[in-house]
Amino acid sequence: MRCLMVFDNLNDIVFMKCDTKFCQHIRKIGITQDLIKPTENENENCERIDSDLILQIFSPMVTSQRIMNCHFSNRYTSMQCQNGTNIVFDEYLGHLFIYISDKEVSWQQKVLSVSILFIKRICGSDVSLLKYSRRRRFLVSKLLDVWLKRSSEEQCVLIEAVEQLTVSAELSTAALKAAKTAAEKMKTKSAFSRVHVLIMVRQKFLTLYSSRNATDLTAGDTLFLALLAEAIQSVDSEPKDKSDLDVIIVEKDDSLQLENNIPLPRNKINSLLILLGQNGLKLNAVHLSYITDGVPLFIIHEIGNDVFNSSVIDSLTSFCTIQEIQIRGTIDREALKIAYDTVDSSMKKIIDLFKKKNAPFAPTRSVLAIITTLATRWEPLKKKYIEYFKNNDSSSLIAIESSNMNIICSLKDLHHHCMLNESLIDNYTKEAVSEASAMVAVMLRDYTSFFEVKAMNNFTMRSRSTLNINKYLEEFPGLVHFIYVDRMSHRMIAPGLEFASQETLELTKKKVWSMIDFSRQHLRDGHFIVLWKDNTFTYSYFLWFEDQSGTSLKPRVQPTASELFPGILNGDYYEKLIEQCFPRMAKGKVRCFELFCVHLGLATASCVLEHSRRLSATVWEVTGRPSNLLDLF
Repeated sequence: MRCLMVFDNLNDIVFMKCDTKFCQHIRKIGITQDLIKPTENENENCERIDSDLILQIFSPMVTSQRIMNCHFSNRYTSMQCQNGTNIVFDEYLGHLFIYISDKEVSWQQKVLSVSILFIKRICGSDVSLLKYSRRRRFLVSKLLDVWLKRSSEEQCVLIEAVEQLTVSAELSTAALKAAKTAAEKMKTKSAFSRVHVLIMVRQKFLTLYSSRNATDLTAGDTLFLALLAEAIQSVDSEPKDKSDLDVIIVEKDDSLQLENNIPLPRNKINSLLILLGQNGLKLNAVHLSYITDGVPLFIIHEIGNDVFNSSVIDSLTSFCTIQEIQIRGTIDREALKIAYDTVDSSMKKIIDLFKKKNAPFAPTRSVLAIITTLATRWEPLKKKYIEYFKNNDSSSLIAIESSNMNIICSLKDLHHHCMLNESLIDNYTKEAVSEASAMVAVMLRDYTSFFEVKAMNNFTMRSRSTLNINKYLEEFPGLVHFIYVDRMSHRMIAPGLEFASQETLELTKKKVWSMIDFSRQHLRDGHFIVLWKDNTFTYSYFLWFEDQSGTSLKPRVQPTASELFPGILNGDYYEKLIEQCFPRMAKGKVRCFELFCVHLGLATASCVLEHSRRLSATVWEVTGRPSNLLDLF
């Protein structure tokens, strides 16, 4: 049983995604409380649920959470029911997120964190788009499905790293040349010069070419795009008979079986405006096509004016912060002043950009009307805030609240018309993307059969394709599996879990996933080396730091327990860890690495440590990228 719900500040449902078991459970509660009447087919799977029933059952909980947060600054993080069901809470831009399941609380918190990330990238700073945009609503839903499924199957998705496809130098050069040619075509045929061309093989990284002035595409972006490619196929195959305003998505129990999705035709290009980036999200147009089955080609270019886009996002975010501060019993005047200053600066940039016909793009009449309304509403509101900060009269804030809502509505209109609006991608751009995609397909057509094989099997512990790999693996007797990650580039090398016996595969996979989960718990507690065993295997986990010359570094500050989840999808956890462990070191001076190992149960601790040292020093023989020695002590 699982359910994700999103409520706005009026406690209305903006988005809800659940399975049929949850629907049946809610109907039973509704019947028990005389909220609804039973039907003749009550025992059959429920594929619909009334939003009024959801509101009646969950409104007391949502209201209680709001009161605990606003008046006591002590909101709930989770609840547990008598039957073992866990309810987890989180908030983003004034919206309350609730996830209900029978899984562990830490896992449900991770699901909520990833869900909010997907909404940030798909909807920007306007969560209400989930309510009004059918395509974006279903895209968020399918992204969550894809992530849940792939994190239970793909090692790179589970540990949030980018797996480098192991290919020959000839193919690597050919792929990079094709990507560069496509980027040059985009620069000459369209008005966009900040271009990325990315080629993946399923969730594995093949090549990336970025134009010189383009903002870096992070590893988190790459992993997100791999999930997005699979989700878009599912969205396009959704039935069109559902209402655009039906915010409740009920998935059947087999909803995570995604293999039967019909792939996009190779000549079809799917375009979408989303936000990419790590420290600051930027608006990008993503054009997706397929070179062959399982090999997506992404042509990505930044779109719009950076100053305008960031100002709209900052204004919406800061206004939500202001609302949260103002509804509390005790006003945090300092926090309110910081949020107001951000709004004031952002609003000035937005309005000034459209003065004296100096707009960053050709605005339509509706956009000009929104800008005029925004300027008209902001000036009197600005004076009220200046008066409040001068006199410190909290009663004056009551009159400001309604004005805040009006400006937020205008900013959301601007967000919709000038940012997340697919009509911003003109026909010239679509034509350039089509030509660039066709060029890449032609340049790599001789390798398509190889891609299809590689998509299924990159490198396995049983691989004997080359003498080097054979010799490399024979040097580690007792080693069952390993995962090595360079946390500066977030590139991962790991054998595939390929075994002759299905029973052996299931057992080993279950053990590996359990090992990763266990090590992640200890990493969040500040433990960098963990060694343990069960009746079958011996497990080890190592995280260490090096300087640029490869010399081992010991943390200057011992990290404390963290609420963040190790990974890169929702911000770079390892970058923050380095900042915490080396507070005065310049960025980029410290490198971070991870190594997971599974040995047979008979392996001794000294054997595990010796293998770990040699693995970290020689794994470049498989990846083709040199590494440095791991100093465990």
